[in-house]
Amino acid sequence: MRATARRALRAVLAGGLAAAALVWPAGASAEAAAAATVSVDFTKPIRTISPADIGIGITGYGEGSYITNDTRHRDNLRRLAAGRMRIELHYQQPGDHSSPIVCGGYKCDTQVSGDAWIDAIRDLGAEPVVILQVDGRQSAEVNRDDAVALYRHFAATGKPIRRFIVGNELNCACTPEKPEMSATEYSRRFNLIADALRAENPALVIGGPATAWNADDYIRTFLQGSGDRVSFVDYHDYGNGSEQITDEALLGDVIRAYETDIEGVRATVRSVLGRDLPIQIGEFNSDFDDPDGHRTLAHFNTLWGAAALGQILHAGASAYQYGDKNGRLGLTSTKGEGGIARSEPLPIYHGLGMYTGEGLFRPFGTTVVQASANTAKLHVFASDNAKNVVLVNVGAEPLETALTLNGLSSGTAAVWQSTSDAWTPHRTGSATVSGGKATVTLPAGSATTLVIGEQGLKATYFDNADLTGASVTRVDPTVNFDWGASSPDPAIGPDTFSARWTGKVVADKAETYTFITTSDDGVRLRVDGKLLIDAWTDHSKRDDTASVALSAGPHDITMEFYDNGYDAIAELRWSSPSIPRQVIPADKLLTG
Repeated sequence: MRATARRALRAVLAGGLAAAALVWPAGASAEAAAAATVSVDFTKPIRTISPADIGIGITGYGEGSYITNDTRHRDNLRRLAAGRMRIELHYQQPGDHSSPIVCGGYKCDTQVSGDAWIDAIRDLGAEPVVILQVDGRQSAEVNRDDAVALYRHFAATGKPIRRFIVGNELNCACTPEKPEMSATEYSRRFNLIADALRAENPALVIGGPATAWNADDYIRTFLQGSGDRVSFVDYHDYGNGSEQITDEALLGDVIRAYETDIEGVRATVRSVLGRDLPIQIGEFNSDFDDPDGHRTLAHFNTLWGAAALGQILHAGASAYQYGDKNGRLGLTSTKGEGGIARSEPLPIYHGLGMYTGEGLFRPFGTTVVQASANTAKLHVFASDNAKNVVLVNVGAEPLETALTLNGLSSGTAAVWQSTSDAWTPHRTGSATVSGGKATVTLPAGSATTLVIGEQGLKATYFDNADLTGASVTRVDPTVNFDWGASSPDPAIGPDTFSARWTGKVVADKAETYTFITTSDDGVRLRVDGKLLIDAWTDHSKRDDTASVALSAGPHDITMEFYDNGYDAIAELRWSSPSIPRQVIPADKLLTG
């Protein structure tokens, strides 16, 4: 990592632009929507992912504002919920293990201790990943001994670092003062360091070569010398490299080129090793420089980030956005770039947020599935477990989009969008899935996440009054039942049965909601794990109420009920300053 411009050469546009005028221009008006079609097949998995596949580079550039001391910046990164955070650490005086461990990036702040950086990363719920110094100004043995001492330092705290990247962008003279290093010499040093670290802990995960671009010759030579030691292949891939690429190309062919790049690196790994290795993009952003900020400080970067991250995940790699604080390249503002207040999110933050949910909505699921669109203006990515669909309209006009969803016959999708006039994802309504079909309007230049759940709540009915015994499971669109002296299912006996409904309740806006249960007999209600109503007693029909302030978005809800004779009634209503008392409707209830 470094603060200066990157020279990340990359081969794109070999066949010219695949489509023209893909970029959404500033000030484009929303005319009548054009038509688009999208196909998502939840029955065709592509790969399994986890939160660890979405990472952040912690830079040490922040004008005194860091994850170690800036509450606003830290809270924003916590909401983004990246699974891993990468930082370069080394001894301030190489070879002197009594000197402080500090941030090792070019001109990063060395006043913050390595322990403070790692503690802050862990406090944010992420796994720390440490870049180890490899520098031709020191001997290989000094680099090796420093790596071992650094590992021992953190192991002595009882919280050892378990994942390392060896070196950073040594295939070019990209960092002033640090000399370029040949792939052969890098491989030799990698082996020394990897062998020494694994003598300390054989389970350590160690990768490289962290090239500034997908440099095939460098990666190939490295694998030939170190393939039996490397745990994963890391390289960096910026949208705009040393050649000038148009906005249209960046939102079109360059996005799709991530798939080609990753497949090329995967092919090199297979040709050298005869097997696969995990691949990670150790740094990515739309433009390594962008002096006027027309990309990185504009909604352009929300669109670019959402499309690029989706393409990387779809192609089978993990990715680290560069970086948390670094002027135009940051996730939050360093010192007011683009008129955005210090430590508030820059546009690319929301591009990643379309997958992580930013604490507003359910994150992307654990299984990437097949998805496609009939227009190059629309990038689409989808997941199962749980079902989310991300749609990035990079065109200059809105798209009335018809979705075919194989593997889902019915349900409701909460529609969350980032638009040119409102970058933060916001709930714009719901889309009903019926017969495996749904429609949604995608504004010009927008990123949209559909958070899909089966309409209603998952219901489990038990043949005993204490939530035990034989059971029947189904989805209830609402909780609005008066069974009288009968039961909810022929397999469930009347009078002494119980039920549990679980799922999400969706609040359209942040306000105070009053929940009302009507029951005969006992009832309990929890929202976001908090017990709001506890009337677990035999009683005749009655209302119980409780109020709670909710943020906009989905919230966990669980209602339990039992019947102990005579009438059986279970109903769930709500009200708020903007909602009259009503049975909570199906489009505000999701199974997951």
